[in-house]
Amino acid sequence: MEHPISLTLNEAGYVIGQSSAAINRAVDRGVIRAKLQRRGKIRLRKIGPAELRYLAIAGEVEKDLTPSARRKVYDAMRRLPPDAHRLAVGVIEFKLTDVDQRIAERLRRLEKVKELIDAQSAADPLIRGTNVPAYEIAALTRGQTAAEILEDYPGMSREQVEAAAEFAKVYPKPGRPLPPRSFKRMLSDMAESGVWEIESDDEVMGPRLIP
Repeated sequence: MEHPISLTLNEAGYVIGQSSAAINRAVDRGVIRAKLQRRGKIRLRKIGPAELRYLAIAGEVEKDLTPSARRKVYDAMRRLPPDAHRLAVGVIEFKLTDVDQRIAERLRRLEKVKELIDAQSAADPLIRGTNVPAYEIAALTRGQTAAEILEDYPGMSREQVEAAAEFAKVYPKPGRPLPPRSFKRMLSDMAESGVWEIESDDEVMGPRLIP
């Protein structure tokens, strides 16, 4: 990793493929350190490249080393320059080239996801270039295929749908979850179940549901 970074625990979990809860526990237990950043009334825990690297090899470290040795590895990781891809602690050596490459790829993907979502334009982040809320599309991925979503939103691309889903995982929407089916799909589901009948001969009002 060539540049200093500071990530929230959700962002870090996305990058290294671990849950933010597991990373939070690692901070609570003193396995890694985190900095506190205030965002309004909220205090966020953020970690840097040394913590990302350590967590990425934590499985190997915890399996083979004692707690004292793990601490030495972490302390050495914190002193390692970002552009160094080899870590030696006594007779133990870690090659970080592959780890750093995977982290760099995921960081690039995270930046791409953030480019595709306009989080500053409204109270709800929008798919960039559209008026479609990103969280709405993300919710639909829980109950519809990408093909169905694109059929309901023909002006969008598969890349935008995937970005919305990833964005919502990294930056979860507070409050109640949104429906996993679009209104159009819910109407169709109800009609198919026989609970409702769709009347579509009203040219002004469009489709209506008749019990």
